[in-house]
Amino acid sequence: MIRAMKPGDVLLLPRDKAPGLYNVIKSLFGEQVADWLANLTKHEYIHAELYVGAGYTLAAWFNGVHLVHYPLSVYDRFDIYTHPKMDDEKREKLCELVRKYFNKPYDFVSLILNGLPEILSLGIESVERYLEEQIDYGVPDFLICSELIARMYEDIGLPIEPYAEFVTPDDLAEHLVKVW
Repeated sequence: MIRAMKPGDVLLLPRDKAPGLYNVIKSLFGEQVADWLANLTKHEYIHAELYVGAGYTLAAWFNGVHLVHYPLSVYDRFDIYTHPKMDDEKREKLCELVRKYFNKPYDFVSLILNGLPEILSLGIESVERYLEEQIDYGVPDFLICSELIARMYEDIGLPIEPYAEFVTPDDLAEHLVKVW
């Protein structure tokens, strides 16, 4: 049974449902090339947003962090996840944090640095963690989509990974529970 979305739920956009880069590459070079590039970093999900209630999500896009109100049909593109320890008190705290993160700028440098440890580690988790520790880049005033959610979850006592700036949408999927 599908439940209604609740504040604090995470919307993850699968790469094959994205209206962006993956599909552009797919249309220009074919699905095999697009899949090969996506599999280079093993990402199933390419974008993350946080549902904050009343039909709104908080999203970090290239033009910054914004509140978005989608038509219902758009939600069909997303997989919805929740934290197993999420409760009503934490949901309320997340909603209070919207003001703190609203209108923060997008972090293009982090977007690039985020992929380096994954690519250089060749899929070895301990090497990836070591490389993340070596990159001294934690600028909480500039955010990418998954980092936004990781920082907000940290703020309510539900950390996702040791370094929020390196959290990917796939990391969110690994640590959360799929609702629908």
